[in-house]
Amino acid sequence: MTVPAPPDSPQPAEGPADTNAWAAPSPGQGQGEATAPAATATPAAPPVAAPNVPYWPPYAYPMPAPQPRNGLGTAAMVLGIVGGVLSLAVIFFWLSWLPALLAVVFGAIGLGYVRKGLATNRAMALAGVILGISGLLVSVGAGVFVVTRVQAANEERRVDENAARARADAATRAANERAAKERERIEAERKRVEAEQETAAADERARRLSFGQSYTYGDGLKVTMAAPTPYVPSDSVSDTPKNAKIIQVRITVVNTGSEEVSLNGSGLPTIRDANGNLVFTLIDGSGRMKILRGSLAPGEEATGLTAYALPGSAADRFSARFDYGSGRLRKDVTWSGSPS
Repeated sequence: MTVPAPPDSPQPAEGPADTNAWAAPSPGQGQGEATAPAATATPAAPPVAAPNVPYWPPYAYPMPAPQPRNGLGTAAMVLGIVGGVLSLAVIFFWLSWLPALLAVVFGAIGLGYVRKGLATNRAMALAGVILGISGLLVSVGAGVFVVTRVQAANEERRVDENAARARADAATRAANERAAKERERIEAERKRVEAEQETAAADERARRLSFGQSYTYGDGLKVTMAAPTPYVPSDSVSDTPKNAKIIQVRITVVNTGSEEVSLNGSGLPTIRDANGNLVFTLIDGSGRMKILRGSLAPGEEATGLTAYALPGSAADRFSARFDYGSGRLRKDVTWSGSPS
């Protein structure tokens, strides 16, 4: 329905028949059709809106919304998980602290972005902070545990080393003591052997006598060989060597001990001439020969008489040996000298 305008109201300017009054004015609308040449143009007046024509400002297109910055929150949660997992293994405590610390830092920054409205993953950032703090605490606890265990192990090792050193020192001292005792034993044994050897040598010298001297055995038997004297055999002696020097040997034994002694095996002395050859006993039927035999009671005395023919070429110096004892205790006494 069209309402007629009053007769005295201003008439709208004529325009194109298809002009849309509700459309936004196009550029240059309401300006004159003709423009002055550029060389003589004067500054144009500002456009004047046509009467009764509404003006619509240009349409403002909406700006695109910024994308949320959720990367740090996500990284915080991932690093927190990594740090937490590594912290569960005690041997990796020295590795877990770094991702845990980064998780705390990134999570704190992510929460700051959330408070500023720049991020939307508050839960992830908060989880990263919590996991990072947990990983740090576990890492620190594991570090303290490892350090404590290492110190305890070092202390135990030190104690063991000290104990082993003490045992080694004790063993060394014991070995030194044993070695010292062994050296003392060896030295004592050496001295004993030397003493025995010296005693044996002295005894050996003591048993190498001249005619007329005496020797006493350990059991108390005292034996004396008198100086040889010339001997004239009876007619019953046969096979007397020519140019031989016939002598008589007298051996006297006395039991000075407290027990009875046996003379078995000591009846005849062993005679050697100057050349070391054996000289055999003359057989004399006169009954003057006496052979030591039987046993002697304490304080009892016995005498043995035997005759020998020394070769004329070896009669200058001869020896007479008396053997007494049995087994390893058997000893000989030897007298030597020139016949009278």
